[in-house]
Amino acid sequence: MKQAIKKAVESETRTSGTALYRDILDQVPKEAAADLFQAPLANPKVRFRDLSVSDPALRARLLAVVDELLRDGRLLMGPSVERWEQIVANYCGARYCVGVCSGTNALYLALRAFDIGPGDEVIVPALSWVATANAVALTGATPVFVDIGDDLNIDVSDAKAAITPKTRAILPVHYTGRLCDMRTIAALAQQHGLLVIEDASQAFGAADETGRAGSFGDAAAFSLNPMKLFPGFGEVGAVLVNDVAICERLRALRYVGTVNKEICVEPSLNHKIDTIQAAMMLVSFETVEPAIARRLEIARRYHERLKGLVGCPPPPRTSTDRRAVFFDFTIATPRRSGLRRFLEEKGIEVKVRHPLLMSQQPAYRHLDQRPLPNAKRLVKQILSLPIHEKLTDNQIDYVAEQLSDFCRQAPESDDLR
Repeated sequence: MKQAIKKAVESETRTSGTALYRDILDQVPKEAAADLFQAPLANPKVRFRDLSVSDPALRARLLAVVDELLRDGRLLMGPSVERWEQIVANYCGARYCVGVCSGTNALYLALRAFDIGPGDEVIVPALSWVATANAVALTGATPVFVDIGDDLNIDVSDAKAAITPKTRAILPVHYTGRLCDMRTIAALAQQHGLLVIEDASQAFGAADETGRAGSFGDAAAFSLNPMKLFPGFGEVGAVLVNDVAICERLRALRYVGTVNKEICVEPSLNHKIDTIQAAMMLVSFETVEPAIARRLEIARRYHERLKGLVGCPPPPRTSTDRRAVFFDFTIATPRRSGLRRFLEEKGIEVKVRHPLLMSQQPAYRHLDQRPLPNAKRLVKQILSLPIHEKLTDNQIDYVAEQLSDFCRQAPESDDLR
């Protein structure tokens, strides 16, 4: 096993130009290395994601929008961006939306717009894509990693325990598209005078009886790249706020810190959304509700077939239950390594998202490490199954059948290695 990991690391080093960081890569926990450096599955029978635009009518409409924009010539900002921002704000229940070039930039700008910076602490869940922590760190603030619950979202009681005089904000992540306990988080933040910045990157369309993702905090950041439920056609992000002054600052910050394009009021970089993305997404917005409905169907079907075999996320209570929109369908099993190998041998593409907690990343190991017992247990067990709108019922059943076969055949001793 160790030799296999060594070969995988050496192969990755040769192919991706990581020689500069070899000493750092050698410090990656061995139990995570196999997942981090595993080659993608070639020609899967069931794909984890399918980003193709296979509907001829939709593809024709998208190409027509591009053609119209090219003829019009307003390729930088303009009315397409303004319409897109209004649609996103209205859908999510926020007053303002500021379109930017990625979800990471959205999160960074949201923090910066509230003057979060050096000397400040921001509480974040230990489990998320590392962009969450990076956005905090690049403002000059310090991410403080806290534990997660069995739903993979932030443990609010641990967040409360992590509050210090330096804490400025709580940054909950709606992980896998499942809403955090925003009522409790909001109450905790109000009690301690803290900001709430939602990382809603995976949760466009998620909602409960009190509102939609993007409407619960002082600001929210969305990632809307092609993998997301509201898909762009490259990297796209959005910041949602209700305060007009914060909105105006965000608009300046996204355009190199300028007002009227020429007067620089504070240093910043270019974070603008591409107009061609906004124009195409005015079309793809029509796919959001059908996509969510299909994901709820898939999640329900998976749960019916897999409950009792592996840890499954709760299914939708009804066809209109949007507390989770299932960006990922993530199971938990102490036999992840064996199950992943088995499913991939059957042509099923699965993902470990993510093999390392953010606190375990080399860039953040220098920070004070709080106890994270649940996160450290779950990060070794989580496995995401294929889920996307193009999956057929037969493919879903095939995945469930193969997983069931593994659970019947695999010995209990086949656990983490």
